[in-house]
Amino acid sequence: MHTIAEKPSRAAMLNDRARISPAPRNSYEALVQCAHRWPDQDGVVFPLANKRLSFSQWLDQAERLAQALRRMGIGEGDTVALWAENRVEWAVTQAALAGIGAVLVPINTHFREKDLCFVLNHSQAKAILFSQRFRSSNYLNMIVSQRPEAPALKHVICFDPVECPDVLAYDQLIEDCGDAFVPTQASAAAMGSVQYTSGTTGQPKGAALSFGGMMLNAAASARRLKLTHEDRWTSIIPLFHCAGCIMNLMGCLTQGATYVGVPAFDAQDMFRIIESERCTLLTGVPTSYLSMLQHPERPSYNLSSLRAGTCGGSDCDPGVLARCAADFPIPGLVQVYGQTEASTLIALDEPDSPFRWETSGLPLEGMELRIAHPETRACVAPMELGQIEVRGPMVMMEYLHQPEATSKTIDDQGWMQTGDLGYLRTDGRVVVAGGRLRDMIIRGGENIYPVEVENLLREHPAVAEVAVFGLPDTYYGETVAAAISLRAPAMTADLKAFLAGKVAAFKHPIRYFQVTEWPMTSSGKIKKRDLQAAALASQLDALA
Repeated sequence: MHTIAEKPSRAAMLNDRARISPAPRNSYEALVQCAHRWPDQDGVVFPLANKRLSFSQWLDQAERLAQALRRMGIGEGDTVALWAENRVEWAVTQAALAGIGAVLVPINTHFREKDLCFVLNHSQAKAILFSQRFRSSNYLNMIVSQRPEAPALKHVICFDPVECPDVLAYDQLIEDCGDAFVPTQASAAAMGSVQYTSGTTGQPKGAALSFGGMMLNAAASARRLKLTHEDRWTSIIPLFHCAGCIMNLMGCLTQGATYVGVPAFDAQDMFRIIESERCTLLTGVPTSYLSMLQHPERPSYNLSSLRAGTCGGSDCDPGVLARCAADFPIPGLVQVYGQTEASTLIALDEPDSPFRWETSGLPLEGMELRIAHPETRACVAPMELGQIEVRGPMVMMEYLHQPEATSKTIDDQGWMQTGDLGYLRTDGRVVVAGGRLRDMIIRGGENIYPVEVENLLREHPAVAEVAVFGLPDTYYGETVAAAISLRAPAMTADLKAFLAGKVAAFKHPIRYFQVTEWPMTSSGKIKKRDLQAAALASQLDALA
């Protein structure tokens, strides 16, 4: 055993680790480098909770947690679930698990008992770290009720103080650091995370991502956005979502930028945080940007520190992005395109590109991309619509324990079908057009892409938001319907007249519904399947 005099200094250990891995293979190694280069700089900040950690503090807490988990028998290749809103402990846990080579299994904060139990058993999670509750969900009660149904789950660790038998307290767990932490030298090709889908169309599928693939994606995305250690990146994206824990959190670690977090989206909270923390980048989704753009209090805040931002989703409206860029202002706001199964981003443009709103930009370095015919899989010519397919080290390893689903998605040459429709311009930039392949409406043999109609309807001054979807029809097979939320009075006749001459008549919605509250996914996207089901059940109000 070392005497006190023989123990290496903290600075010496950091120097050794920084030299061991000049190109970090995972988030722990990236954090070591940040703590070595910028020890006292803010690493992760949660202003609403009044919590902030420097890079050196973040690393210290991550190593304490890693040691505690290791003493509990959790190590390389073991799966560990994480169920919490965005909070400081989330960032600590993610780095700690990478340090011991364990597999992070984020759980959707909207999941209930059934989905929780499925994820725990499907992933064979040995431990879960969690918040006691978030919003109306009592996670503690749900975990206690499902624990007997998850035999692999050995350790239950709560971030918040609770008095419950067999539930360990996070704070007490990391009090005793023990011996100096020695990280696991996990391979970059090893599984680093299993990211589960929302499960809205059946059982959730777990996309197994490698440590190296996630790091490559985070670093390439950060470089494209010209991120540096002087940036402060805030985001409305939940950390359980790949864009939150990979693009945002790991992206910051690859360049030494500060991550500024919020537990959940609120437009005015975002304004306050951007102003007080002098945030330089903002990540959101179309609905969050619209909410902030239309908020009456926005002009009263100083948001001039923002230099760039990202907006993802097939429903990105170039006109809205241009207005945000000018009115916030966010001059370097870019449209991005990505997918969980590709370790997050697939394509994005640089913040000064003139094409950053109308396209999703160029594919990331290391990401092969092609456009293929949805049925024959043959490559199509530039400017021709087809399914986007990708290949490379950032593509998921598999759908965990689902070989049939994996083989349907990734062919024997490594090309993954995204299920998204788009085309390549002659300059190589990606345009996501038509939405999801499964959302395509086929009316009398004619293909209709909802995004085209949605973007036109959003130009109407009375329309705040719109979602276009198909409804079954005995003659045409499907007809077009649109759900609308209004910011000013309008009638169906007004919208029909507005579309006249702008798009082929067969693409016009024949039914309009008025919506005041949208069914949303956890990442801020409208659930069209829910709208379709509600329309078929006569649960939507027809627009007069």
